[in-house]
Amino acid sequence: MREAGQFDWVDFYKEFAFKLVNYKEKRAELIQKVKAIYQMTGISMPTLDKDNNIMDIDPFTIFGLFNKGLKNENRIKILTAIAELFELSHDVPTSFDSIPVLNKQNATYYLFYTDRGVSDIDDLWELFVAALAYSEDSSSENKELLSGYFDKVINRKNNGTAKVTMGLYWIASNSFLNIDGPNKEYIYESGKLPLELVHKLPKVNSKVSASDYFSIVEILKNYLDSPQSELKNFNELSFAAWKYSEQVKKEKQAKNEVSESSAPTYNLASEDTKEFEKGDTSYAREDFLKEVFVSAEDYDRLATILGLKKNIILEGAPGVGKTFTADRLAYSLMGEKAIDRVKMVQFHQSYSYEDFIMGFRPSASGFELRKGPFYQFCKQAEGDESNDYFFIIDEINRGNLSKIFGELFMLIEMDKRGRDLQLLYSDEQFSIPENLYIIGMMNTADRSLAMLDFALRRRFAFFELKPGFDSDGFKEYQSHLKNEKFDALINTVKHLNEIIASDESLGEGFCIGHSYFCNLIPNSIDQQVLSSIVEYELIPLLKEYWFDEPSLVKEWSGNLRSAIK
Repeated sequence: MREAGQFDWVDFYKEFAFKLVNYKEKRAELIQKVKAIYQMTGISMPTLDKDNNIMDIDPFTIFGLFNKGLKNENRIKILTAIAELFELSHDVPTSFDSIPVLNKQNATYYLFYTDRGVSDIDDLWELFVAALAYSEDSSSENKELLSGYFDKVINRKNNGTAKVTMGLYWIASNSFLNIDGPNKEYIYESGKLPLELVHKLPKVNSKVSASDYFSIVEILKNYLDSPQSELKNFNELSFAAWKYSEQVKKEKQAKNEVSESSAPTYNLASEDTKEFEKGDTSYAREDFLKEVFVSAEDYDRLATILGLKKNIILEGAPGVGKTFTADRLAYSLMGEKAIDRVKMVQFHQSYSYEDFIMGFRPSASGFELRKGPFYQFCKQAEGDESNDYFFIIDEINRGNLSKIFGELFMLIEMDKRGRDLQLLYSDEQFSIPENLYIIGMMNTADRSLAMLDFALRRRFAFFELKPGFDSDGFKEYQSHLKNEKFDALINTVKHLNEIIASDESLGEGFCIGHSYFCNLIPNSIDQQVLSSIVEYELIPLLKEYWFDEPSLVKEWSGNLRSAIK
């Protein structure tokens, strides 16, 4: 049942859509208005092109500015600025029920200017105009014109079913339905719609054709118009699907399901779980910089690289906080500590495809096909296309990547996401969704590891994490502790790292990281705590590094002990 004011956004969005048509040939002026939105609101402008050198823009991307992971207060600020700049007559909406939102890491409908085709943005404008014309007059001529541009746009790299249909729904929800994860689940799997109706619907893939899309829309519209349906339009259907999706998520969390695979997976820190349970889940760039001792420039570089490449390996010395950085990076890009959208596994020499993807395992009745954590997580992400998912792999270089990923090794590449491939152990067509990001971790000081092959290097970006003793965050943390012995120890370690970095047999990859000294509070630091760090963590590390140079071990063990006396 519709509540008063629940879908007031529909009229505002439609008015804005028709206003934007006037800028089809005035895009330079439109770009200036987009920049003005962020000047008026004080909100940081997202990256809309390479180095934010915005040379052109399309109307769907402009709608995406306020239909992605934003707090409602910021969303309303942006819409208020839009209402003023474009002289809209409808009231700014404050309720956003049933509105699907973009993945923040994939929020433009075009590729950056270095990668897109000459007509890519023109085609988006044509699709936009044709969709509005069809929403006013659903003639066969308008439908044919719209279908042509629909197929052209959806088959471009970076676009897909959820994203394109979401854009159409924003501008004319009376005529178009968003086919995103929650709606797909509700329509095809929930049992909420009559089975005979569902059987009539074409199946949806990652790039649905215009023909299949219009069949789905028309069949569902006829059903919603009938007395048989309690839901009366696409807004009510989309809102019901969102509520159902949230209910399913809560039930899964309550069950705390154990992975079907025997492969180990790891829960995130218990403090994160407590905050999740309390509802205190928001997490932004500023939170990352407070907790992770890297510079703001390094964070921005890291976030940009992962957004573009989709796969990244964090490499660094022991104790630079690779694991902590990985899950905090995921949280900051999601905008919240959504622990159900982050999964971690650890590779080792005997880890296999059967552990990771799927394979036969003994059961009470013989053998059964069990699905591994990566398969399950991909399916979870595929069903929730509007949100980012992060798969974290510890010790990624300890496993045989070709053996573990098997036929899916190709599909992890950015431009292969969404492509279907038949799995080894089943007839199923499987793909890795575009909203899934892979973060690997690699210890550069591990002598037992061989060089990484070029196949791995080509599919991943590499980012080196260094000891963060000179970062603003660590300096603030150190200042808060107000402990002279701690300060002396840190100065000694920094000097020790200079020696390690200049050692030809070691190098920067063996420097001692800052995480050995984290999570201390002023009244907890005493001689025993500092001595434990030195005796049981740092000196054993030096003995391993300089196993053939005992004089260096003795010298620096003495220096470390002297620092805390």
